[in-house]
Amino acid sequence: MSLDITPLVSDGRLMISSYGDGRFTVNDRKVEGSILLYENRVEPWTATEASEITLDSIQPLLNVAENYDILIIGYGELSKMPPKDIRLAAKEKGLVLEWMNSGAAARTFTVLQTEDRRTLAAIIAV
Repeated sequence: MSLDITPLVSDGRLMISSYGDGRFTVNDRKVEGSILLYENRVEPWTATEASEITLDSIQPLLNVAENYDILIIGYGELSKMPPKDIRLAAKEKGLVLEWMNSGAAARTFTVLQTEDRRTLAAIIAV
């Protein structure tokens, strides 16, 4: 007897299957550079290092925050604390901010998608 343990995922959910070498694979599509993930869309993100993560750079995510519960930000490889204005903006919008390295962010985003969680993400390519 065998059991299929593949999680059921809602149609249209974004799933990151790989990352590295400056790109991501999202729903079998290779995407070069950093990305914003929201409303079942993958958009390029100009941030290439943690110091470039600003309220302005994540504004597209904040604009749709009322439809989400979690904001994941992948800051690259080097540890850095989230800027206070981003922490406060996430809280004001009712979002739980998950600030982590890009690899952890990609993996966490995908796990939360399989759980059908309402999640936004901004992840710097590594």
